Amino acid sequence: PRTKGGVPQGPRRAHGGWPSGGTFHTTCVSERHSRRCSDRGGQDMGVLSLDRPDMQGRRLPPPHGGNDEDDVEEGDKPKDTEAPKQEGGGEATEDRPKTEILQQEKPAEPEQPPQPQVYDGETVVGKQEGHEFKAETQQLLDIVANSLYQDKEVFIRELISNASDALEKARYLSLTSGGQTIEDSLEVQIVVDKDNLLFMIQDNGVGMSVEELRDNLGTIARSGSKRFLNELKEAGGGAEGGSDAAKNIIGKFGVGFYSSFMVAEEVKVFSKKRGTDQGHCWTMSKKDGSYTIATAEGVAPGTKIVLKLREECKEFAEVKKVRDTVTRFSTFVTFPLVVNGSQVNDVRALWLEDASKVTEEDHSGLFKHLANQWEEPAYTLMYKADAPIDIKSVFYIPTKNDEGFGTAAQPAKVHLYSRRVLIQKNSSDLIPDYLRFVKGVVDSEDVPLSISRETMQDRSLLAKLKSVLTKRIIRWLQDEAKKNPDKYKSFYDNFGLHIKEGVAMDTTNSKALVTLLRYNTTAVAAGEEVSLASYVERMKPGQDVIYYLVTADRTAALGSPYYEAFKRAGIEVVLCYAIHDEIVMANTAEFEGKKLQSIEVAEPPEAPEDADAAKDGADAKEGEEGDKTKSEGKKSAKTDKGAKLNKEETAELITFLKDNLDRKLLLDVDVTNRLVESPAIVSEHDSAVTRRMMQMEEFKNLGISKPSGYKLLINPAHALIIDLHKVHKERPAIAKLVAAQIMDNAMIGAGILEHVQSMMPRMQDILISALHDTTYKEKEVPVEKASGETAEDVVEEVIDTPPSSDAKP
Repeated sequence: PRTKGGVPQGPRRAHGGWPSGGTFHTTCVSERHSRRCSDRGGQDMGVLSLDRPDMQGRRLPPPHGGNDEDDVEEGDKPKDTEAPKQEGGGEATEDRPKTEILQQEKPAEPEQPPQPQVYDGETVVGKQEGHEFKAETQQLLDIVANSLYQDKEVFIRELISNASDALEKARYLSLTSGGQTIEDSLEVQIVVDKDNLLFMIQDNGVGMSVEELRDNLGTIARSGSKRFLNELKEAGGGAEGGSDAAKNIIGKFGVGFYSSFMVAEEVKVFSKKRGTDQGHCWTMSKKDGSYTIATAEGVAPGTKIVLKLREECKEFAEVKKVRDTVTRFSTFVTFPLVVNGSQVNDVRALWLEDASKVTEEDHSGLFKHLANQWEEPAYTLMYKADAPIDIKSVFYIPTKNDEGFGTAAQPAKVHLYSRRVLIQKNSSDLIPDYLRFVKGVVDSEDVPLSISRETMQDRSLLAKLKSVLTKRIIRWLQDEAKKNPDKYKSFYDNFGLHIKEGVAMDTTNSKALVTLLRYNTTAVAAGEEVSLASYVERMKPGQDVIYYLVTADRTAALGSPYYEAFKRAGIEVVLCYAIHDEIVMANTAEFEGKKLQSIEVAEPPEAPEDADAAKDGADAKEGEEGDKTKSEGKKSAKTDKGAKLNKEETAELITFLKDNLDRKLLLDVDVTNRLVESPAIVSEHDSAVTRRMMQMEEFKNLGISKPSGYKLLINPAHALIIDLHKVHKERPAIAKLVAAQIMDNAMIGAGILEHVQSMMPRMQDILISALHDTTYKEKEVPVEKASGETAEDVVEEVIDTPPSSDAKP
């Protein structure tokens, strides 16, 4: 019998697997013990019973001829010898005579099942009939093989598509009357042989006769799939399974097979039409420019294509490379795709199924496959349409932003498919760039593809597809925002910047995108964000402007001098905390018929008669955020009700300011009634974003320059302005320092002072002057009063003596 390492080996099956069942014996020392082994059914110590599957589920082979002792040849039986020592040094005993001592041999490791083979008994037996391509056809073949496709790996997609069509035809024919019943499962097998540079793809589909081999493979750009669809159309599609077959057929141009010559120097096609007895072999060598057809034996129903790869294309004989390519292009093909014995397409094309039958678990699996993420999707949308273009799609939004932590912008991960086959991965033609956080698949039969099926031809139709998808995704987000505001807030925290990008860049859909924006306002608590629609609902009667302020944070906004007039009037202001919000608001311009204006440039509303009451109400709201306890003290320190410069005094001070301030910065000086707690502001200034843009070299080259100056608006009722008028004649030196500082403070309030360090020397001069000309006394407060109450430690600055006329600054 056949042996290996002294152990008898059972016969193998033709396909390389082991026959099931059987008991495997080790070699016995004597015939008597061999008979005992057989009688006891393999339970003695001298017998290793392996009548069970191993870890891989295989059953080990029985000895050749069964369990009979005759399986051990006479020459293999060792003679009786002295009893050997037992393991560990012990001697044999009477209970264990030497004739029964076993020569226990460890059996050889079971062999792994052999890998699938490229050839499985196919043999050419008939005479090879040669056929020549015409010169024009040969030239066309060279174009198809060398110039039509951009990537060589596309040949795998094309051959799988052809195999899938063959399986679909077989499935359809089996359902029609008189069709042959298919007993085995329909699938596509791919086997690669790295050592021999072979690539094989096989289907058990409809197969081809010798005439079809000659017509389909011997004629370039003749599509058997297209002819099959035409036959279905002529039949009216009434047959059972006809509509499904029409939807699942992929090919249409008849050139995909020839993409194999991008990587192969020779191609063999074994095919046997289902329901016939004779198989054939079609062979073509690229260098010869001709092909042969001959009868062949051992050909299974269906088609097998074997490529002899060129040396420079040996990567396609690597299992990993082939698996990755199959997963990339054809993972959603209807039929199983098996690469070297392992199925690679186990994800369903959910977008083609009934949405009501798809579970959350199904969506989770597809999302993780598309997005390469482990988390669940935050939102899911299945969308189908027939007009203006056929669309079957599924979209997902992740819970986190891929572009977080400072990473660069990620490409869109919406893939274009046609009949389950990938056409464009990460297509930039399906959705706008600002929606790049959306993951998904768009499958359309109407997409006009080039012959290579790698690019699209009709750009106008593609633009319609993009428009339809964009509007649907925006409407989807609007619906989700209404359904669950809390969940939408989490989405907006992650992807709000993308929405703002769309508002600024997409003029077609900006009005719809604006409804998705969320901002904090002065009427809601810190950290709370509302829509512009919510703001409009709270607008005062007669208000026709949506007011906003771009600032660093809420504290800076509430302390802004530009907000004072709106605070006094009780008007809500939208607070924007990002620099790019300036562009977003400027591009929006209008919402629901209401203009959007920054309070830095907008005319302030007129103060109502109960302005003080409104202001006190606003102070109370702000008091919740930490400044309520000192609002009255601030008012008394900065303004004195009833005290105000008259017209003559105001004119004098304006003249002084114009004469002594930097004319490069100052255009004009005027009074304003919009200020309450601030002495001055500047107007007619550009936004922070505009100023940043003007500093860029690109804008400098365009001749865009900074504004020539700013307008200073002073508050004639503010204590600082009143005191400045008092001292501008008596102490002109200190008055000039204070005037310049007021101008800088106003520019800081507007966010337009570029070099803050420039005012530090002036501030030091002001401090020196204050210390030189003013006497301060500390009012000592006892730690404990007579009543026993504990007082706060308070230090009051008291100006005891007026400045002397000869004081030096």
